[in-house]
Amino acid sequence: MNDEIPTTKIRLIALDLDGTLLRSDRTVGARSIAALRAAHALGVEIVLASGRMTAAMERTAEALEFDPIIVSYNGAAVRAKKSSGRELLLHRPLSAAIARELYLFAREERLQVNYYLDDVIVVEDAPHLRPWVEMYRERTGSPFRCVESLEPFLHRDPTKLLLVMEPGKREKIALHWGARLQERAIVLRTDPEYLEFLDPAATKGLALEFVAQHLNIERAAIMALGDGENDVPMLRYAGWPVAVANAGSAARAAARAVTLNDHEHDAVAEAVERWVLNG
Repeated sequence: MNDEIPTTKIRLIALDLDGTLLRSDRTVGARSIAALRAAHALGVEIVLASGRMTAAMERTAEALEFDPIIVSYNGAAVRAKKSSGRELLLHRPLSAAIARELYLFAREERLQVNYYLDDVIVVEDAPHLRPWVEMYRERTGSPFRCVESLEPFLHRDPTKLLLVMEPGKREKIALHWGARLQERAIVLRTDPEYLEFLDPAATKGLALEFVAQHLNIERAAIMALGDGENDVPMLRYAGWPVAVANAGSAARAAARAVTLNDHEHDAVAEAVERWVLNG
């Protein structure tokens, strides 16, 4: 961790979940909860920002025992605090035309398709796909709707689309679709089995910018914490970007500071204590 300090008082903390706030068992450390609650009590806004769907983030939001704004689907959606009924403040879905292209490819390759509509994952129910559905459900606790075919849903723009596959297949498929779609969609590698597709404007950085404007908080007064490639736009937007100790090279390059602790050992608490509570 370096010795720099923010030049502006932090008024908003934006947090990635997996690999940053959450430990490997998907829980939040007691020290991190205490630090965030203390910051919140001082009037600091807390924003949870994840590639997960909103419903799969609620358990973490409840564990914090206060009411955060939620940036979900990697920035494709922003929802207000629970006390405001989780009103949808921003929605940037993927084009249905692109989703159809991906579905037809996945059907031919016998890949699992997660089609995100109205905060539910719509999936096809087939024997060769069920193990992938159960793996994703177990990891995230996401709500699913199993249907015979996705065809009747393909006229609707999904908030995002995710392909689930053997990790060995992913890189080749990612390169193929990255070249084919180019600027029409974002292609994201997340967990080793996942390849995600989003609208070009669906980034954590643009979502954080929207939230900051919505709350009238200047960029310099924002601290963001992350570990992955999809956190880079959020880190670049924040005035005080922090990578956790287990972060990859892209997040580290976008950060101005790196914590000594990793996500298993309350990296978030370390950052909040140093730069918000004691700053």
